[in-house]
Amino acid sequence: MIATIACDGQRNTVDASFYYWKTAYEPDSIEKHALAQIGAKRLFVRIMDIDTQGPQGEAVPVSAITFREPLPDSVAIVPVVYVVNKVLKDMSAVQQDELAGRLIDFVTAKVKQAGKTGFDELQIDCDWTASTKEAYFGLLTALRTRVADSVRLTATLRLHQVRNRRSSGIPPVDRALLMCYNMGNLRKPGAHNSIMDLREMEIYLKDFLHEYPLPMDIALPLFNWSVVFRNGEYAGISKRLDPTMLSDTAVFARNAKSSLYRLKVALPAAGLRRGDVVRREETRWEDLSAAADFLVRHRRKEKFTLLFYHLDNQVLKSFSDEQLQEIVHRF
Repeated sequence: MIATIACDGQRNTVDASFYYWKTAYEPDSIEKHALAQIGAKRLFVRIMDIDTQGPQGEAVPVSAITFREPLPDSVAIVPVVYVVNKVLKDMSAVQQDELAGRLIDFVTAKVKQAGKTGFDELQIDCDWTASTKEAYFGLLTALRTRVADSVRLTATLRLHQVRNRRSSGIPPVDRALLMCYNMGNLRKPGAHNSIMDLREMEIYLKDFLHEYPLPMDIALPLFNWSVVFRNGEYAGISKRLDPTMLSDTAVFARNAKSSLYRLKVALPAAGLRRGDVVRREETRWEDLSAAADFLVRHRRKEKFTLLFYHLDNQVLKSFSDEQLQEIVHRF
């Protein structure tokens, strides 16, 4: 859907869509329904990661997507490439240009595999640091020279890169995509929610979002996960744990009103040991709603894309069509 809403004397247009963040494109009926219900004209598809996994430690595509069916004719593709930060360490200008060329060639081939003749936006996702900023911005500049003028180059932003824009720098792209999730410290033990923390939004965005010099799109989370701690240390995210098992008191002990669950027994099938602590983190409707209201108050009033992360049948079970449409209409 395209929602047009009068706000502060201006007309603010929202183009809503999803990220597709899987290694195989084969959406089921639930995912196709969600895409249609929100009226998406484009789908932001993760094409690959770029990591240092080549034979000599060189940057190569990792976990590239396979298109088992084409995208619908009515939906354009926006290819998204995640660049692992360590790829950029000590990368020369020549290497930046070479990587840009290989990236464009790989993306172009995958877009054709998706049944499309081209794309009008390329998005690069990277959590760059002070030590890799120069190389990352060099890569973006090289990409800009290699794609057609009609192709919009965009880059993702984390909250801290908005507040600390003078030290983080402004990426040399046409637009930015603000990721309003993964705000807290995932690796820190405790009962907090690292997916969405409204206090972090206040700290990093309230006085800074409106001043950011690039036009900005926004992504909000729909996902949830189980974070595992072992002997008080972060041990990873469990993808094999069925979250319904957390309510089994024979398997887990839970403090009242807490998101922490301690294993009474080992669960080898899920890679978990007795004594492990699982923190269940979820995107709650009330937090999603409050985040939307915050962004409405503090972002510049301009046409933008609102993305939900991500298009997945299990994730979508937690939200109704009406709830997602309501979030779109808030803007």
